[in-house]
Amino acid sequence: MLSEADARDGHQTETYDPELVPDARGRTRRPEPGCPVEIALAAISGRWTTLVLRELMAGPRSFGELRAALPSLSAKVLSERLAALADRGLAERTVLPGFPPRTSHRLTARGERLRPLLVELYRTGTAIAL
Repeated sequence: MLSEADARDGHQTETYDPELVPDARGRTRRPEPGCPVEIALAAISGRWTTLVLRELMAGPRSFGELRAALPSLSAKVLSERLAALADRGLAERTVLPGFPPRTSHRLTARGERLRPLLVELYRTGTAIAL
């Protein structure tokens, strides 16, 4: 984050948010419910959630396509993850016409905002992998 003065002067000096670093005694404050970092982490929390998001980042997918792409994930857990993403406004489910009933799942505009976060988490994980 650039300070206003640095931005005006063209300097690239990084600043930090004092809420995110320990105080002089080495303690950090308890996260606030409205903390943007906590909100972003909560959006991707839960086992399998990032993998479901990864699949949806490629475009709309049917439930069957998601099951095939994530064979170790049970139908029950996949349904739970898709419902949680929909509840958070990150994905949406569309019932397609025809018989038998079929559904399509896709990221919403809000869900698409997670793309850079997931890409950076992937890059960081690759860089620090032992």
